[in-house]
Amino acid sequence: MASMEDKAADQAAHRAEAAKQMSPVGRRLFKFIEFDPEEELIAEIRKHPIGFIYIAIIGGLIAVLITLGTIVLGANLNNLDFASSDSSGSLGAILIGFGLFLSLVVLIVTVISIILYRLNVVYVTNQKTAEVAYISLFNRKITQLGMGQIEDVTDRKRGVFAYIFNYGTLIIETAGELENATFTMVPNPNIYAQKIIQAHEQSIRKFGN
Repeated sequence: MASMEDKAADQAAHRAEAAKQMSPVGRRLFKFIEFDPEEELIAEIRKHPIGFIYIAIIGGLIAVLITLGTIVLGANLNNLDFASSDSSGSLGAILIGFGLFLSLVVLIVTVISIILYRLNVVYVTNQKTAEVAYISLFNRKITQLGMGQIEDVTDRKRGVFAYIFNYGTLIIETAGELENATFTMVPNPNIYAQKIIQAHEQSIRKFGN
């Protein structure tokens, strides 16, 4: 019993030591990933911070357009044939109120999207890649891929902003009928691609195909 307790303590210490290298979010989500005593953490991949700005700008623009559109439409209902002059005032107020409510919903969805974007971590170890991704607030997906299952890794950049801010997509091609793993908005994708390929080659040398 004592040896089992010692083993559990060593494993917990090993996990805690690896967690020290991670971001606060990485440490928080690390509990969902298996991490063997012989396993070594190579990298923690987080989505590029520019994604927060993209989401905020798009959500903010949609909210502003909805608000302005409903205000303009509500203020000019009396110029349209859909409502009489007597009822245009009340209908306009209802329309503007609905527009403000819809804009608030868009802003809430935008905030949730930013939170979900933040709760996405890929761990690269000498044995596997493991992704923890929140599809919604109550829908979490965990994908683990052994190094021996990897055939190739491709990093791809598309667009001017991807080159300016240095982010892109990692595509991990797998053997057999396994689905390829795709990680988007990865900062410095070429560096992480090289790390995964090096870990894969070391795994092949150690364990074979």
